[in-house]
Amino acid sequence: MELDKYGTASDLQELLAVRDSIDELVQRRVPQDALLPKAELREQDDGYHLAIDLPGVSQENLEIAVQGSEVIIAGLREVEADGELVFSERPTGPFQRTLTLPSEVDAETAQARLAHGVLTLYLPKR
Repeated sequence: MELDKYGTASDLQELLAVRDSIDELVQRRVPQDALLPKAELREQDDGYHLAIDLPGVSQENLEIAVQGSEVIIAGLREVEADGELVFSERPTGPFQRTLTLPSEVDAETAQARLAHGVLTLYLPKR
């Protein structure tokens, strides 16, 4: 009776290479920085609605730029100074997120609203 060998070093190297390729693809597609705000983009006939989670960011600490088909959101999450901090899972500091839209938008008529920690942008198509 002959035995088949499984789990050889070449099989393991091939599996590791596949895993590394998947990890690299995920890192390119999903922002890994905890400070980067999460976003949701919806397209309608006349424009785009962009919602961005910005808990703890005040309007004074927020900048928005629209140019062509790019939207840049930059801001600062400040540390609250009340009491001694024991631990925190809330990221603080400066952040910037650039999103590329499927088509150019009219920056002059764009609208923005910050409420309940969510920035909502309406970006009309050109």
